[in-house]
This record gives sequence, C-alpha cells and structure tokens, in this order.
Amino acid sequence: AALASVGVFFRQVDDVLYDATTKVGDNRFDSDGMDRSNYDYATVLNGDKGEISGVEFAYMHQWDFLPDALKGFGMQANLALLDSEFTTPDGRKSAFTGTSDRVINTSIFYENFGWSVQLNWQWRDAWLDDISGDTASDYYWKDTERLDLSVRYQLNDTISFYLDANNLSDEIGIRYQGSEALPVEVEGFGRRYLLGVRASF
Repeated sequence: AALASVGVFFRQVDDVLYDATTKVGDNRFDSDGMDRSNYDYATVLNGDKGEISGVEFAYMHQWDFLPDALKGFGMQANLALLDSEFTTPDGRKSAFTGTSDRVINTSIFYENFGWSVQLNWQWRDAWLDDISGDTASDYYWKDTERLDLSVRYQLNDTISFYLDANNLSDEIGIRYQGSEALPVEVEGFGRRYLLGVRASF
C-alpha cells in the first residue's frame, strides 16, 4: 500500500530540434509597400548534441493506519529536478525548450465505497519557450501552478457519475521576453467544470 522511490536518469540527444524566433531582418516578405523586416520569424531549427539529466523523488501511500470511517484516504507526490543543455548552430549553449528545472506534483485521494476522489496540485518553475538571437531576447513562460479536482462515483455495475473541475486556482499564463518585466503574452482560460454520467452495458 506504500511506495517511496528515487529515480535518476541521463539521456544524450543528437540533432536537437528546437523552436526559434528571430527578426526577419530583410525584405523577403515585403509586399504592397509593407516593410516586414522587423516582423518575428518563428521556425524549428536543428541544434547540435544535447544532454538531459535529472532525479525524481516519488511517494505514494494509502493511509491504512486511519480508523475504518476514514480508510481510503492517501497521498502521492513527486519532485523532479532537471537539467538540460544543447548547442545551437551558432555555438551558443542553451537549455532544452519546454523543460522546467523543477516540477512538483502532489495529490490527496480517496478510494472507498464506490468513490474515487483526487485533488491534484502541480507547480513548475519558468521554462524556455523560444530561442532568439541572444539570451536577453529568449522567450519564457513564467512559473505556473494548477489545482484540479476529479470525482467519480460508481453507483452500480452499469452507472457511474463524474465531475472534473480543472484550473481551480484560475492560473494565468504569462510569456515574457528575457525578463518578467517584459511580458509579451498573458492568457487565461478560467476554471472549467465537466459533469456527467456514464453507462456501461
């Protein structure tokens, strides 16, 4: 009913693909008298070799020490510490896009009497999104956290009910260039709820 583990990994990657954003810089896309030389040009490029390494600590336990009325409660959690680096065609060292240095997941759950309930929380620190011509111009997503709830009830062998409540923390995504003081995109989708019934025959 319990698990505690530590996992270590290391991976080498050849010809790393990464998202890159630069200025067009010339008149190749100009038309109708429009100057597009200062437009952003987003594409996917091939880098050189890279490495990803990390360690993950995980814990899961259904708390069987609780009194009978509370049995079914438990917890699972993991912490991942990551490090990545590859070389761009111009010789610059960069982290892999889309990877955070730290990711934390925790979940409190209840599994008993036909109920399956999970309250999940995730946090990840800022991560590189697009690589530009220099470090000061790179695009990042700010660190984020999410709180989600999943509820299932099995009425009988045929009928079950479910509720999914996502982004209860009403998280706002912020994308910035070089510094958090220079946001270029702010997006929010609000809280989302899905309620339904399932029938299996």
